[in-house]
Amino acid sequence: MKRNKNMAITTESRFIWKLLLLILLTPVTLIQVLMKKKEAEALFLPFSETWKFLFEAKCTITIILLNIVIFVLELFLAPETLERFAMHPADLFSTHAYTLITAGFLHANAMHLIGNMIALFIFGRVVERKFGKAKTALIYFGALIISGVFSSIIHTFILHDNSAGIGASGAIMGIIAAAILLDPFYLTWELLIPLPIMVVGWLTIAADIMGILNPVEDGIGHFAHLGGFLSIALLLYLFGTEDRKKIRKGFVVNVVSLIIIAAVYFFLI
Repeated sequence: MKRNKNMAITTESRFIWKLLLLILLTPVTLIQVLMKKKEAEALFLPFSETWKFLFEAKCTITIILLNIVIFVLELFLAPETLERFAMHPADLFSTHAYTLITAGFLHANAMHLIGNMIALFIFGRVVERKFGKAKTALIYFGALIISGVFSSIIHTFILHDNSAGIGASGAIMGIIAAAILLDPFYLTWELLIPLPIMVVGWLTIAADIMGILNPVEDGIGHFAHLGGFLSIALLLYLFGTEDRKKIRKGFVVNVVSLIIIAAVYFFLI
């Protein structure tokens, strides 16, 4: 049987338990090294396993590194130069439509970058493990463009606002939507306790819906986020039949799970 190389991407739970075991066994390993029953590099296994975990999802880590490099370059650019590459809703209807892409690689500050990249690392690994490098890149950049178009239309024709927007959030929301559909019960430790990734995705979606229904000046592009979530419905048509079946099955699982949890909650209340 041919092995799917994408499945070699380690799950968070497996990595965490393996790392904990290696750390707990460090005193034993040290004794074995001193007794010359093991080579000295055995002591560095926790570090090598961590390094492998960080870099095994090639597409995801490449996008993360690209965002980090561009952020460092931002620090040396004049504000007016950055403004040229930020996304203004009116850009969609001009020769500056390229900002649909460039704005997605700009970040307001280090915390903005770190938050986005952590989310991309967690959810991107799930998508890449299931879909591979090429389709992960397609979802990321497809969601980046679709979220920008969606947000620009809303802000131009409904909100009549031409404020600039930056950040990779729209693209990441597309990755989140894909992850919760492809592997709903995948356990993530993003919130420090193991939760099904679909639950973390629901919380993210709920936060954006609340941000739209109760608008405040929080500096978050909730419409871009929503466009990123919805982008998977359009990108679905670029995938093969088997991929579409996986995503549709994941959608049913998410909806049924949400209904069950809501029913239990209201029953208990």
